[in-house]
Amino acid sequence: MKKIFFILALSSLAGCTAAWQNEPKQADTEQKTYPRFVTETPYGLSNLYEETSAPQMYSVIAARVTNKMLDQTTEIYEKNIKPKLYVRQIKKAGIEHIPDGFYHIRQVTKDIISGSKTYTLVNTQEDADYWLDITVSKISINDIPGNLLQYKMLLLDKSNNEVGNWTETIRQVQNDDRSWW
Repeated sequence: MKKIFFILALSSLAGCTAAWQNEPKQADTEQKTYPRFVTETPYGLSNLYEETSAPQMYSVIAARVTNKMLDQTTEIYEKNIKPKLYVRQIKKAGIEHIPDGFYHIRQVTKDIISGSKTYTLVNTQEDADYWLDITVSKISINDIPGNLLQYKMLLLDKSNNEVGNWTETIRQVQNDDRSWW
């Protein structure tokens, strides 16, 4: 009887030892089976940098044109009562692709005007003394490499007469990342 218990105990210990020795091998195989992701280089992706810098590019060009407009319309807003201004929805001109981030222009322009405290911004066109019409277009010139983005601002009075217009362009730099400034 003692021999049987001894053999059973020895065989169970041998089974435990075999199971203990196999555990690390299973863990090693699990580590080797993780998926590997292969990514392309940034230069292999088309339009990656063009699209990611667009909101900042629009902010730069909107600030330039809005500041020009404020500098050149001092005779309008230096009266006792601040004139009311309505900023119309931005228009895209031309059929070519304009980089994303386009929605950002109107808000940047409104923030600069409200921060200057020169005009009172209104939400409806009927309440305004002046209207601000903004157009963005992408221009390609045959002799110049790269693209130009044009931002045009037009100030109109209640009679739909032009009070002034301001235009600014920003050119895409010809380097590896194809940024706009």
